[in-house]
Amino acid sequence: MALAEANRKFFDNLTDMYDGSPWAKKLGPQLIEAFRSRRDWIGVDFLDEDATNSDKTVRLLDYACGTGMVSRALGPYVTTTVGIDISPNMVAAYNEQAKSSSLPNSQISAVVGDLFAPEPPEALSGPEFFNFDLAVVSAGYHHFDDVVLCTKRLTERLKPGGVLVISDFLQGPDTDVFHGTVEGHGEHSHGHHHHDHSHHQGHHSHEPADLPSDMRAAIKVFSFDEAGVRAFFEEAGLVGFEISVMEEKVYMEFGGKKMERTVFFAKGTRPKA
Repeated sequence: MALAEANRKFFDNLTDMYDGSPWAKKLGPQLIEAFRSRRDWIGVDFLDEDATNSDKTVRLLDYACGTGMVSRALGPYVTTTVGIDISPNMVAAYNEQAKSSSLPNSQISAVVGDLFAPEPPEALSGPEFFNFDLAVVSAGYHHFDDVVLCTKRLTERLKPGGVLVISDFLQGPDTDVFHGTVEGHGEHSHGHHHHDHSHHQGHHSHEPADLPSDMRAAIKVFSFDEAGVRAFFEEAGLVGFEISVMEEKVYMEFGGKKMERTVFFAKGTRPKA
């Protein structure tokens, strides 16, 4: 099965758990605060939170948007938010949540699409899908088949001077640990180390043991290192690379397995000339 199709199926089946599980209810606010506290670091000329009237236009692309965590985090500081996701169920959940924002559909909405298809879809070729001030991908890059191509495609959607921000899992000891929940024993299960030394891809393909099969099928890599992310950002033509790491680890649970991860944020800018 192609990776894109595996991701569509995986996330279509994940929608109800995505925001409703106890761990997700903690993780969402954690990440929202992490994004909001990094607004100055991101470097986009955001709206002031209390601005009621402004001639400023700030456009956000939330790619692999899921149910809209990034949009909820940064939505108050932009004028237009466009979400794109490969999963129809995630897009439906995103748009349902967007209704509660009291903003018109023209200001926040999501569509189904895959910018990384061999031929980008015609439905995403209109001007409303280009010239973004900011594009963000949160916890999506470890699902992408070719991170260089993906970064190039996202860069094309930015305006000159626009910023790409990704957040994902940083390579480290916690990458390889799943905590078993059987009988409450909290067993540690360590996967074998399968190092991919192709640093231009920026990842390490350590596979933790006992992953649910649908999750394993939807993941390309399990973590990234700073040097590798810098390399594929620069290969995509972005400049001004910087990285920021969350001090607090995040906790998730899939298929009865608990895991902790260190999250990083990386940014790069599309050159103005």
